[in-house]
Amino acid sequence: MLGELRLIRDWWREDVDYRWVVDAIATRSALGALKTAVGLCGLAAPIIAVLTVLSPTRPTDSVSCVLLWLLVGSGVAWCARWLLRPWPGETESLVLIAVADVCVTAVCALSPGYVARAVGMMMLLIIGIYVSALHSPKVLAAQTAWSLLAAGLLAVPLLRSGDVSSAMIMILGMAAAVIVPPGLQICYSLLRNEMLCDPLTRLLSRRGLDYYSAIWFARPAASSSCVMMIDLDRFKVVNDTHGHAVGDEVLVATAERLRRAAPRGSIVSRFGGEEFAIVVRLPIDAAVAVADELRRAVAEPIGSIAVTASIGLAAFAAPGDPARACELVRQTICAADGAMYRAKQQGGNAIVVAGSVSEPARQVG
Repeated sequence: MLGELRLIRDWWREDVDYRWVVDAIATRSALGALKTAVGLCGLAAPIIAVLTVLSPTRPTDSVSCVLLWLLVGSGVAWCARWLLRPWPGETESLVLIAVADVCVTAVCALSPGYVARAVGMMMLLIIGIYVSALHSPKVLAAQTAWSLLAAGLLAVPLLRSGDVSSAMIMILGMAAAVIVPPGLQICYSLLRNEMLCDPLTRLLSRRGLDYYSAIWFARPAASSSCVMMIDLDRFKVVNDTHGHAVGDEVLVATAERLRRAAPRGSIVSRFGGEEFAIVVRLPIDAAVAVADELRRAVAEPIGSIAVTASIGLAAFAAPGDPARACELVRQTICAADGAMYRAKQQGGNAIVVAGSVSEPARQVG
């Protein structure tokens, strides 16, 4: 039970990098097909509205008919936006979701038939599935709450007319259906985390570092951040002397030491081979002290084997722009990587801080 509660807690706290998900779909050449599918699915609401206006049981008051025609126009414009324009950014996507929820609910409320309302509830479920794939759990919770509220409100006329069975079917069906998007999102989260983790050390992989750094650095922060590049000195000797299985054990033990010694909330990753990357939200002087703790933690013997680490450190000021953040993170990693190689050239087991354009790198300790 505790495991399930922890899973739900971690899911609720998770941030979703909307742009990263969209780019991942685009790399598989599936973004165009998905965009077309979303646009075509959106045609259901205006079609229902047209059929409602033209049906014998259409609303008798002129206001409802005018509203339905306005919803037809809004629905067609919504679909045209998806079909004719590029994939929306995150903010526009949220606006389109809100418009879709309101339009679908309004069409259902103005349509007297039970079938139209049932189809509308299914459309709200489809919108929830879209949200579960691309947006955060909190956005999905808001959309799910809207769907449940809509189902409850649309069931009221059925209850007043004495059609209790149809009303209960709508409420229970929607209550069961809203379980699907959160369940899917939890599965997406588990699969995404598995893809972003290094299978040996269970630290974040290089891709995971990019993913979480983009989320982290896109937010404004009171203090600067630093990137540490950590490389184990003469690790090839360990593999050549003791074998790759023992080398893997050393990597796993080192990864666990780095995870424990890094400040709470840091991004800790295996960058590749025997190289690790850690991102901390600390000013440079505090980050140097942390880097020294990490260096000493790595140097503790692992059984009969002792390894040391060369650490390169570079500071980073978050720009608050996600696109710019990704670029600056990569530049900072390159600067820290260069400082790390200078530490290795000086004999290893050392820390070198990357300088600015006008200031040379400096060795610590």
